[in-house]
Amino acid sequence: MTEFLPIGGLGPQIDETGGTETEPPSEPISLGEHEETDPFPVSQSDAEFLEGMEERFGTAPLDVSFGSDGKVTLSSGSYVGVLTLPSGVRVEVTPKRTVTRLLWALRYAFDTPVDTLDLETDFTSASSFFDAIGILFRAELHSVLSQGLHRDYVSTSSIEKRVKGRIDVQRQLQRPSPVTTDFAVDYEEFTTDNTLNQAVLASIRVLITLVSDDDLRSQLRLQERQLREFVSVEPVQPATVRRIELSRLNDHYTTLLELATLVLEREFFEDIRAGTQRSLALFVNMNTVFERIVERGFRAIAQEQEGLRVDGQASIPNLVDGPHSVSMRPDVLVRTTGGEPILVADAKWKTNHESPSSSDVYQLTSYILSLEVPGVLVYPGGSVKMPPSTVEGYSLHSFAVSTDADTGSYDDYVQDLESSVKRLFDQVVEDSSETYH
Repeated sequence: MTEFLPIGGLGPQIDETGGTETEPPSEPISLGEHEETDPFPVSQSDAEFLEGMEERFGTAPLDVSFGSDGKVTLSSGSYVGVLTLPSGVRVEVTPKRTVTRLLWALRYAFDTPVDTLDLETDFTSASSFFDAIGILFRAELHSVLSQGLHRDYVSTSSIEKRVKGRIDVQRQLQRPSPVTTDFAVDYEEFTTDNTLNQAVLASIRVLITLVSDDDLRSQLRLQERQLREFVSVEPVQPATVRRIELSRLNDHYTTLLELATLVLEREFFEDIRAGTQRSLALFVNMNTVFERIVERGFRAIAQEQEGLRVDGQASIPNLVDGPHSVSMRPDVLVRTTGGEPILVADAKWKTNHESPSSSDVYQLTSYILSLEVPGVLVYPGGSVKMPPSTVEGYSLHSFAVSTDADTGSYDDYVQDLESSVKRLFDQVVEDSSETYH
């Protein structure tokens, strides 16, 4: 699967009294994907924060443009999340048109067994993006705790009644008694109090300060107390978290570690203290979330049909040899269990289904020619009425999967979504020049 790549960071401390020059069109400012605000005046500090987002975060989650009158227009793209300006004005970007509920999309993408109880699942001011992340974090941590906290060898220095490991001669000579009955030693301890678990604990302590739902906060506090029985509170740098490598012994941490990275990335909350509010941004690229959704949908089909397997981000043969060759990794590759390619798919988080971009078509065409199989561009929500094209005798399709299904429960949402992927698969196979049996 593709990595879950968040962006986030802190800005100046919020000063609502100093931000009266900012006059937002609404409070909070609410955008769907690929929407823009009307121009509105902003304070100097808000303007500097908006203009500096790309430098601060490495990429800009919103497009920012200023008119000749100094008013700003904010435009959304593929990122969803929240932004709080130094004036205290809040900007929310949510996938209104293509996803029924953000939490359901995240839950399916992460394959997370969430029991939401009475918690809100819409991305609104009443149940913020932080609550969605908090619910997912809580569910993943519950799963990890049920499977057992990871133990690892950690270098430890201590005073012991008996020798273990090796004696630290310098520290031993500094002991107050000339005939000591305890020993300064260094040893490797096999413990749950390691960097991985300390990163998880640091993350949950941050989330407790951010979620708006009281029930969720109480549940996270309970998990924090459970963790602190086995793990100490230590400062954890984002660079350290990024270096953590999982193995088959602790791969049940995979999703939890990604969520911890989301919260701690770029020293995101190191300055958050009780009573202190900072301007901030926290966004998730829905391109990567949608790629996960599509991959999981195809995996569900493969489980139902004997003889199929699905590879996500698989490396495939390059069409170009030499220095101009580039890596080719489609989002989904369906094969037989014997390894024969059947279908290739690329997920595109775009709302305009009826006119695929030339770059999208060229990219999928290269996959089709490399593998000599039919291909499909997969979009979120809605429907696509465009007939298939052909590439050297192989069909090229555009389809939309039901991320926007009008359902009353998560289970029904999954059923509709996976049924739409099944229809996609069956249609592509039916229209292919070589039908799969």
